[in-house]
Amino acid sequence: MKNILKEQRGSILPMFAVVVTLVIMLAAVAVDFARYALASEKLQTAGDSAATAAAMSAKRYVKLLINPGEELSICCGDDGCSTCCIGCGGPFEVIGREDDLLDSEGYKRYCCGCGCPTPELLDRWVEYENNGAGARAAAELFFNINKPKEMDSAAGGDSYISSIRLTNDRYDPVYPSVVVKTQGKMKTVMMNFMDRMYPDTNLSELGASRCSQGGSFYYDLNGKWHRAAAEGCN
Repeated sequence: MKNILKEQRGSILPMFAVVVTLVIMLAAVAVDFARYALASEKLQTAGDSAATAAAMSAKRYVKLLINPGEELSICCGDDGCSTCCIGCGGPFEVIGREDDLLDSEGYKRYCCGCGCPTPELLDRWVEYENNGAGARAAAELFFNINKPKEMDSAAGGDSYISSIRLTNDRYDPVYPSVVVKTQGKMKTVMMNFMDRMYPDTNLSELGASRCSQGGSFYYDLNGKWHRAAAEGCN
């Protein structure tokens, strides 16, 4: 009878060890994947903030038809001479930033001395100045502010913007939005011990990639809120 009990105990111990190992492995997976899910959401948030900041850096441009009006002159007649206003040329087109030409009434720089009527708006669009240098700088700045600490180099991880897509081509499907793609990796806390048991699993770190799109909006010539941008994160 004693021999039977010893044999049963001897067979139970290995099974118990296997069960404990499985429980530890499942707990490790649960802990690290919970951290991974949280870090991935933070990576998405950082990408969203980068795309939005880049899109908001776009400037509105307009094309105006300006009638220069009349210039101050001296007109003489039978009763003598006096100041008068005479035509100073036909209308012409001017392209520039809306905040300058319209909001600040910069179009008046093109008017003659007697003034000119309000110009006609021919076209409106948004543009990323300096080939998008400012937009890219804004994206990098806001990404670095919001990137997940779990994917920071101090924590053994890494995260960065892998690509920024923006264009001034009004026929591009994603114009005038900005598409930001990000990548990151975090070091596992519990699962890395499995690398020692199974070297080919490569579970010492987990990687993630995310895509974000920020839109730039403006009023078209019909006064409607306009955004000509297709989905850029397919």
